[in-house]
Amino acid sequence: MAATASRRTYAPRAPVEERRKQLLDAALKLVVSEGHTAATMEAVARQAGVSKPVIYGVYANRADLLDALLRREQEEGLRQVAAVVPDRLDPAGDLGAQLARIVDDLLRAVRAAPERWHCIVMPMPDMPAQFHAAREYARTLVLHRTEEMAGEFLRAAGASPDLSPDLVAHAVIALFEMAARLVLTAPEKYSPERITATVRAALNH
Repeated sequence: MAATASRRTYAPRAPVEERRKQLLDAALKLVVSEGHTAATMEAVARQAGVSKPVIYGVYANRADLLDALLRREQEEGLRQVAAVVPDRLDPAGDLGAQLARIVDDLLRAVRAAPERWHCIVMPMPDMPAQFHAAREYARTLVLHRTEEMAGEFLRAAGASPDLSPDLVAHAVIALFEMAARLVLTAPEKYSPERITATVRAALNH
């Protein structure tokens, strides 16, 4: 009787940067679908369709992998925000249209990278301390920039001193976070177009 040897299927070799992206994408998917604790080295390897030696050839351990994931998602999230938020608002222009355009661009960024933004705006009970700190740091950066923009606009427009730039900034960030959650959890009902039309109408009322 001829003996048959079972052969294990190995993932084909890939360039290091391509492999890193594959593994981080797999880790991100696990974090969003099952929580941070589910993103073990074994689970990430299984999700990516590779063997454990492959993942250990790129990342020394789970902490190394999650640290790389944190840095990538924070940098890319901030890059997306920077790409759509202008340096200033035009005080002579239509405020509703300007804010609606920014919200629309941000929500389209959310739709383009839903797993990333799920980690940013959705409650995640098992989020590690370093992820929580990074999320708060990024939020603070965006909040400060929004406050600067609001202050510049309100001064140039001769707005009432009762309109505090810091409170306006908090309201704008809260609006975006709420809108992002709606787009992520009920995209059929809450489209960027519907949300931005409401923002434009409310501010121009």
